[in-house]
Amino acid sequence: MPPKRPSAPNPVEYTYAQPTNSSVSHSIASPPAISSTTFHIAGILTHVHGLAELPSSCTEVAVLWLLHPRLQDHRCMAPFAAHIITNYYAHLKTGAGGRGTGGKETGLIAVSFDQRNHGTRLVDKLANEAWRSGNEHHAQDMFSCFAGTAEDTSLLLNYLAAYAFPEGKVRIARNMVMGISLGGHAAWHLVMRDERFSAAIVVIGCPDYTRLMVDRARLSKRACWLEGQGKGFLGSKDWPQGLVEAIDRVDPASYFSKVLGRGAAPGEEDWARTMSEEEVRRVRPEMERCFGGKRLLILSGGADKLVNYKFSEPFLTWLKSATAKGGWFDDGGLHLKDVVAEGYGHEVPPSMVEEMLPFINETMDEADGRQRRRSKI
Repeated sequence: MPPKRPSAPNPVEYTYAQPTNSSVSHSIASPPAISSTTFHIAGILTHVHGLAELPSSCTEVAVLWLLHPRLQDHRCMAPFAAHIITNYYAHLKTGAGGRGTGGKETGLIAVSFDQRNHGTRLVDKLANEAWRSGNEHHAQDMFSCFAGTAEDTSLLLNYLAAYAFPEGKVRIARNMVMGISLGGHAAWHLVMRDERFSAAIVVIGCPDYTRLMVDRARLSKRACWLEGQGKGFLGSKDWPQGLVEAIDRVDPASYFSKVLGRGAAPGEEDWARTMSEEEVRRVRPEMERCFGGKRLLILSGGADKLVNYKFSEPFLTWLKSATAKGGWFDDGGLHLKDVVAEGYGHEVPPSMVEEMLPFINETMDEADGRQRRRSKI
């Protein structure tokens, strides 16, 4: 069972031991610091971890984009960058994987930056708060924040090489994303929408914003929800029609629900229903575009009351059914591992980090193996 801890708004406060918290006996030892270089890219302070640690022979790198939780900033992701990168190079020393074209080592760097309206980009503090804290625009504020962060990540990727590798001697060969809480929501958007991302680690995030937030409105006793016991909530002042349409365009569950065309109200889809041949014909091209050949690691807390796993489970079950042996997408190359840490709430315990490390290494090994095979053909 997880150790008892004081409740904290920061889900990563106790992941790594810090001198300022009392978590040493329950946390991962703080990893040795690694290099961090800050670039000003497109108006965003972009922090690149691990440039100095790149092997001298490195001509290709993978980038792990780190997206922080709500109410935090890029700094809380630095221990993850140090731990994951250090572990990866230790993995290389075992002789397993890590070789790109020409047999040279593939390097690994990590990138973090402040999400919209956070840290150095803060504009309105109230806009980061929930309904219960007095933010009347909580639904649209949060969605636009993390959807915008996903767009920011794609934008930064467009220019990262021009800043980090201006001589052109190192090529960005692949991209992965790890997001926590608010960052986890953004990670879903990114891996689904940007073909340059081959893998995602979603930590205490959700692919179904509507299902998650309609229940939060119920728990917050919002008048718009209470008036019809949820009926008519979508399209109300708490959930304007413009938000409904924005969610349908980019949020995973709502997007695929629209592609399927089943006509169910957002957040009420029956994902367990058997797919018809016509539905498979309609949705398969979108599955190939969004998730084909990608790797997903989903990490959730079994006792998480803020982002309850039950709101992710229907869509995840649908994905797992599609990719299972004999499923309609079992040949699509989607690798999905779904792990629930029983007894843990809205936090990132060491057991979740223990899942991240081999996932990153295996993703790197698999990609390098494919690349070597292609180079021999």
